[in-house]
Amino acid sequence: MLDVRRILPFILVLTMLVLTPASADNGQRPVLQGAYIEFPPLTYTGGQGRPAGPYMKAANRLAHEAGYRIEWRSLPIDRIYLYLREGKLDLWLGSQGVPALSEWTREPDFSFRDIRLHAYHLEETGPVSDITDLKGSHLIRIRGYTYMNQLDPVMEAEKTRVDQASTHLAGLRMLKAGRGDYLLDFEAPVTEALEELPFPEIAHSPLTSWGTTLVFSRKTEDVERIIRDFEGAWSEEAHSLRH
Repeated sequence: MLDVRRILPFILVLTMLVLTPASADNGQRPVLQGAYIEFPPLTYTGGQGRPAGPYMKAANRLAHEAGYRIEWRSLPIDRIYLYLREGKLDLWLGSQGVPALSEWTREPDFSFRDIRLHAYHLEETGPVSDITDLKGSHLIRIRGYTYMNQLDPVMEAEKTRVDQASTHLAGLRMLKAGRGDYLLDFEAPVTEALEELPFPEIAHSPLTSWGTTLVFSRKTEDVERIIRDFEGAWSEEAHSLRH
């Protein structure tokens, strides 16, 4: 007579194998669609078209520890905003607290590291102590950056003149050639560009800073659970880039 008690464990194991989804059975991780902007040396497309930079490495490490994998795309910032609103992207590795995205996105309770914005100028040009001090000046901005819209009132002010540079290096060259009073740019990419362009007479005035994080689309399925997973995996010591 067949002893049901002896074969019951094997029946249970077989049932679990049949009912377990293939993605879990073969060890695959849920895939999230992510985007970044070209912001070297922090986030950029490196060799063989792969995302590179310390922020990308930190985000991928965090995703792995949270149980996910991110497929990255480099996109213009306006396309990122649109795709987050439409749900074509699950997340963006970018700025915290963007007003234009507040209705369409959710942010976790962690930040990788602050982005610092400066007004770069020649030593002979006076420093500024506040963004409003830039009104009426000849400014150089980097094409494609929104500056979190914090500089819009200054750039739109009467007598303010604004020219655009295609790259951070081009902006430095314009400033060095006297084609503007102040270059509005970010600390990390300018520091890298200065390795290529010696510029001993440059000075800078700090303007503002803001945090960076993973900005999730509200249209992503189970977004609240995903954010909890990332927050649970977060470690200030391991992921914040402040150390």
